Amino acid sequence: MDTRRAAAILAQEQELLLAFEAATQEMLTCAVDHLEGEMGKREKLLAEIQKREEELSALCQEAGEEGQRLLDAAKGRSEVETLPQNYQEIYRLGQEIRTVLSRFPESEVQARLRLRLEQEQMLKRIKAANQGSAAKASRFYSAGSSTGGSSRLGRA
Repeated sequence: MDTRRAAAILAQEQELLLAFEAATQEMLTCAVDHLEGEMGKREKLLAEIQKREEELSALCQEAGEEGQRLLDAAKGRSEVETLPQNYQEIYRLGQEIRTVLSRFPESEVQARLRLRLEQEQMLKRIKAANQGSAAKASRFYSAGSSTGGSSRLGRA
């Protein structure tokens, strides 16, 4: 079993997860016009994380029963004391990944609240703009021009 390759995949996944976490944290404090960029960054990172998961799964699947044992170590489904020495590094990397993942639920809630708040504020601005005198004049003008050119005021 290629434990060095598995360890490299897990290390890459951890880096990607940390970058995803940083992008999420940036969403909480960045200017409104940067939110979309951070969301795009997170989507790309998520796709890369998924690739690493698939790569590790394929590597372990090719190795049969021994690969399943390695995957169990990476996912924390093993007792560390029962693992061979070369699998303990895999277990440790898996633990570090789960530590990062454990922080996600709270930051995700905060990011969603930020997005909802920005959406509500934008909706209020749109409603306010639609209530202004320029909006009313525009509606009056468009209503007059859509009825064949005559308005309530008649032709001037």
